[in-house]
Amino acid sequence: MSDTRAETATELNDPLAIEIANIRKARGLNGALDLPDLVSESWKRCLSDYNLLPDSIPRAEVLSHSELLPILEEREDFLSIADPEIERLFQRLVDSEYLVSLASSQGAMLLFRCDYQYLGELAGTGVIPGSIWTEDRQGTNGIGTCLRVGKSVSVVGSEHYGAATQDLTCLTAPVFGRKGAIECVINVTTARSADIRMNRVVQSIVERAARRIENGHFGRLHRRNLMLRILDNAENSDMAEDGQIAISESGLILEGTSQVARLLKQPVDELIGTSATELFELDTDLSEIRPGTPVMLQHGGKTLRAMLSVPETRRQSAALQTGSARMSPATPWALKTVDLVKEDLRINPVLSQAMDRAQRLLSSGLPVIVTGETGAGKTSFAKAVARHCFGEDTKIVFVDCAALEAHSNLSSLFENRLQGQRSCLIIDRIDEMSEAHQSVLLGLLESDRQAAVNGIGMIVISTQELSELVKENRLRPDLMHRLKGGQIALPPLRNAPDIELTVRDLFRIERELQEKPDLELDDDVSLVLQHYHWPGNLRELRNSLRHAIALSDGKLVRLDQLPQDIVEQIARKDLTARSQSEASKIEAALRYNGGNVSLTARYLGMSRATLYRKIQIQKARAET
Repeated sequence: MSDTRAETATELNDPLAIEIANIRKARGLNGALDLPDLVSESWKRCLSDYNLLPDSIPRAEVLSHSELLPILEEREDFLSIADPEIERLFQRLVDSEYLVSLASSQGAMLLFRCDYQYLGELAGTGVIPGSIWTEDRQGTNGIGTCLRVGKSVSVVGSEHYGAATQDLTCLTAPVFGRKGAIECVINVTTARSADIRMNRVVQSIVERAARRIENGHFGRLHRRNLMLRILDNAENSDMAEDGQIAISESGLILEGTSQVARLLKQPVDELIGTSATELFELDTDLSEIRPGTPVMLQHGGKTLRAMLSVPETRRQSAALQTGSARMSPATPWALKTVDLVKEDLRINPVLSQAMDRAQRLLSSGLPVIVTGETGAGKTSFAKAVARHCFGEDTKIVFVDCAALEAHSNLSSLFENRLQGQRSCLIIDRIDEMSEAHQSVLLGLLESDRQAAVNGIGMIVISTQELSELVKENRLRPDLMHRLKGGQIALPPLRNAPDIELTVRDLFRIERELQEKPDLELDDDVSLVLQHYHWPGNLRELRNSLRHAIALSDGKLVRLDQLPQDIVEQIARKDLTARSQSEASKIEAALRYNGGNVSLTARYLGMSRATLYRKIQIQKARAET
């Protein structure tokens, strides 16, 4: 951010600058001349474009849980990349009393990390999960102004336009997506004063985190393309410093990250469509460069160090051709036959009812749609339904739509795999299926309306409602109507009626797999596992158990062998006393939802009044 101050003479002749000076003088400050140019321009927009009164800025709007959940589900793939980086950033800054959040391109806080003891103070300024920060509604603020100007922004204390946020320091950096559009904004906020040097250090850390997320997302978007990674520093392997370029099979540049423009000193738009071989003055064709091996490039008289990576599907195809597998090289890795072994799926009363319903629908020849949060066990549920419905000798053809090659002959592959015996087609991540493959699938469904008679079943797995995919033009309406036989929504683990038995069963399975049949859970560990809110559902529980069992070296799994973040969230007080109620689960869920009682109540599946009553009961018990 530039710290250049506006010229005094110019400011004195500017009516908006005079008005800004008067506002700041009324607040006991030194006028407009102390504002950095970027902040000063934002204040002027607040006055002239948005007509905002600095002392009457409305409190930030907050998305309800029902409004926030579809956004989180829609961005699940992106957030799976961003979330670990936000967590690392928070762990690095938490001791300095910083809140770390990730806001959408509309200014809504989607990811939120804050130490519990500072939540109340920040909530008083409107900084809570789901709150929306745009410049035209909240005035000059870190997130809103970053979205407005498209670059990193620091808004320190009295530089905020609104009176309610005068004590905050906000340091932000944009994360860029396709065609240079802002995908989201990383925001770091503190209510503590910090000197200029400290702010610059933290700002740099935030910017590097933003570039790492951008590079991770770029790699996911272009996983089917050649990728050229330009290394800024041969001695530094930090992903934040690298520029990435996606290249087509014919060697033309498709897209690049924002760091590419800095490294090449040339806008990315000017590179698109040009030959990578010519641009970097290569003597050999890209196909002759060994992937993962450093190569020297020339551009604008400067020597650059880079590495080439090939698409994941190409690597897998090469492995198949050189290995012992008898699959055709043209067969996509995403389409595979799954041995129908018994899945480790705990059947509670709720799940039993869902399974019975799914079997009835599948047996009648209707496709079944399985939805649920990430990690809720959708794939295991689908395989169990297929086994119970069609028998143990059923052949399952599992299709991962995110990994299908664009040129795959899906029709012939389906025909080859689904002939000769009772079969069930399980389609995962249908939101990633291309239009061409959607047409093939629709044709298969339309041409074989006697699927049940012929022994063919179909189960679709999705984290999103199919109707939402249609609204976003990611799924054909006719395919949605053809697939909509019946929907089964799997509940999250936190709402399971018998979580204690679920923990016990999964622990038994995992200890057998690691050949530690005599291992048991310490009582305190059992309490933690039962009262944690499990945002990652069964997958997170299972990974936590694997973690603990792998580290155990005696006859009992101890607290210090559980993942550290789980213990820190739920085991800060005496576990024995806390085990008498839902206090531990409520406290962890409150922290996960940033202290917002309404969001937490919906998250835990209870009314707001019920949650308030439980909190008051625990407070009363703690005081006695």
